[in-house]
Amino acid sequence: MKHIDTVHLELKEHMCEDCGKSFGQKSNLHRHISLVHKKNKDHRCEECDKSYGQKSILMRHIDSVHLKLKNYECEECGKFFGYKSDLIKHISTVHLELKEHKCRECGQSFAHTSHLTRHIDAIHLKSKDHECEECGKFFSDKSYLTKHIDTVHLELKEHMCEECGKSFGDKSNLRRHIAVAHEKIKEHKCGECGKFFSNKSYLMTHIDTVHLELKEHKCEECGRSFGHKNNLMRHIDSVHLKLKNHECNECGRSFIKKIELHTHIATIHEKIKDYQCGECEKFFGYKSNLMKHIDLVHLKLKEHKCVECQKSFSTKSILNKHISSVHE
Repeated sequence: MKHIDTVHLELKEHMCEDCGKSFGQKSNLHRHISLVHKKNKDHRCEECDKSYGQKSILMRHIDSVHLKLKNYECEECGKFFGYKSDLIKHISTVHLELKEHKCRECGQSFAHTSHLTRHIDAIHLKSKDHECEECGKFFSDKSYLTKHIDTVHLELKEHMCEECGKSFGDKSNLRRHIAVAHEKIKEHKCGECGKFFSNKSYLMTHIDTVHLELKEHKCEECGRSFGHKNNLMRHIDSVHLKLKNHECNECGRSFIKKIELHTHIATIHEKIKDYQCGECEKFFGYKSNLMKHIDLVHLKLKEHKCVECQKSFSTKSILNKHISSVHE
């Protein structure tokens, strides 16, 4: 992680006060000071009497400290910075959301060690009753055990990089991959849509799959083609094999997609209802149920029309009951 942060992500926290240059390690900063600044400093600042070994460094000092000139602009939010190192640090923590301190228990990542420690104390420092039968590791929560099994033992990787098609089991790992592999100078521009890519091969893949619609991975069952092999495999599993690999430990019901299992657990077993009606404040486990509730109760939509008498009903079941009792 230290190598990735300092070399590839350019996270350099040790800044030289003389010239603003930053370093990943304190020892490199000391070496820089001794080689560059520990010599005759003939260029003195008239504002604060601070001296520098080079005129260019003096001018940079005047611009950023006394004139408050901030020449480094963030393309994401338009914020300006006096030093390039501050801009890089801002992009890394704010826009890329690089959270290098990962919890081994649940996989959640944090930007600072103190935040990770606080999380562990509050969430995980309690009895761990849920044991993984594969490796014997214990977890404090059943959902953490399920996530551990999915990503470690079943190697389910649902988070795919749109740039190169590589998949990851954890969203934080996908973000780290994007930051290391793709968040650099993107010189290869697509002539069709103007999108930039860091590698020519990624550009060619993009053109083939998006603009030329070249989808080389063909399903032998139905003939449908896909641009990436992992999309083909996901299609075969869910459509043709009807594989339901995600089993609920509570009731034994299986699901094709992991997100379907999580939704099932949250709404059925944990009774989590996140969708609230703005009209009457009633909660629902599924968004579709909330929309149905709004249509039927508040908008009073009656879409099911009787062909015999033109009377409308809010649900199909009520319409069928009407037909059987009145028209049959």
